[in-house]
Amino acid sequence: MIDLMGVRLPNGGNAIFLTSTVSGAHSDISDESLTIVYSEAFAEGITVAMPIEEFYTLWMTCLLSDYEVEDVETVDLGPMH
Repeated sequence: MIDLMGVRLPNGGNAIFLTSTVSGAHSDISDESLTIVYSEAFAEGITVAMPIEEFYTLWMTCLLSDYEVEDVETVDLGPMH
């Protein structure tokens, strides 16, 4: 599973959801190019700038992905200038 998914907001800006906490979504009745998404972080719902079919595809892709985060060795580059 991809843990985080990013979406655009209708009036500019972006939002990030924890994929596993999305509890539902529905089309915005006044504008079907928008979707209202409900999650633990946005219990009252948040409007995102994509039709529900596009949101569904994003959500399911994140849920069903085999993506794994691996530990990465870091290198100390010294003090930043």
